[in-house]
Amino acid sequence: MIGDAWTLRILRTVFRGRRRYSDFVSELGISRAVLTDRLGKLVANELLIRHAVEGGHPEYRLTERGLDLWPMFLAMWLWETEWGTGVMDDVPPVEQPRPMLMHTVCGHKMRPQLQCQHCSVVIQPFDTQAEAGPGYLHIEPGTQSMFRRASQSTLAEASAAQAHTLMRVIGDRWNSALLAAAFKGLKLFSEFEKDLRIGPNQLSDRLGELLNLGILRARSYTGARQEYRLTRKGVAMFPIVLEMMRWGDKWLWPATAPIVLRHKPCDRLLVGHWHCGHCKMQLSRTEIHLF
Repeated sequence: MIGDAWTLRILRTVFRGRRRYSDFVSELGISRAVLTDRLGKLVANELLIRHAVEGGHPEYRLTERGLDLWPMFLAMWLWETEWGTGVMDDVPPVEQPRPMLMHTVCGHKMRPQLQCQHCSVVIQPFDTQAEAGPGYLHIEPGTQSMFRRASQSTLAEASAAQAHTLMRVIGDRWNSALLAAAFKGLKLFSEFEKDLRIGPNQLSDRLGELLNLGILRARSYTGARQEYRLTRKGVAMFPIVLEMMRWGDKWLWPATAPIVLRHKPCDRLLVGHWHCGHCKMQLSRTEIHLF
């Protein structure tokens, strides 16, 4: 549903308060054919609702399912300010994250923190352990068709556009799946190939792209074999992966999550919530102001 760069850009624009077709065209520079396609899919998947305004142009508004993506976009904002377009020059305003975040309850500028619900410790990537959940499925060979195949030219163009690293990683379903697999501890080409049921050529393309984007680094050992490990830039995407899992578990796998995470410091199943970095209160969507 959300593993597409244009889809993510449209949703981000709606969260910023834009609702009309013309707003998306002017702000994103998107073609009308692509925009019509993505809006249709967002409505069909119940992330947006098309609201007819009497005497005016229709508006696209977030549904409950769409609004529940706010923690993922918060995690994306945090990554962008530290590693992405927020620290790059000559980036168009539409690709720039808002520079500051305010918690309206305490009235202070702050940086959000993702904390464990049980022990209140700030969640660190390698303080978690992945386990099979109640809905764990063994994916049968041939099911990789659920992921779209990108053309070589598209991959080459995207790899060259470092400014769009986040959208290229999260907005590509194979790249985001590889990122999640790396957090599970997979390092070898053969491990990724087996776990994801991905073809070798497609896997080679995506690994090469993640290397070029600085998300993974390769280390050679025992001859020609290579290990692929997350860089600091890649590790910083962990909160985004957690929020994608949380959203998917809630809306697509209710009560039967295929994978669960255990928080090692408290040895409880991980449930994370965002908190204000200043007053430490738990955040809600309506108490955050970006400016």
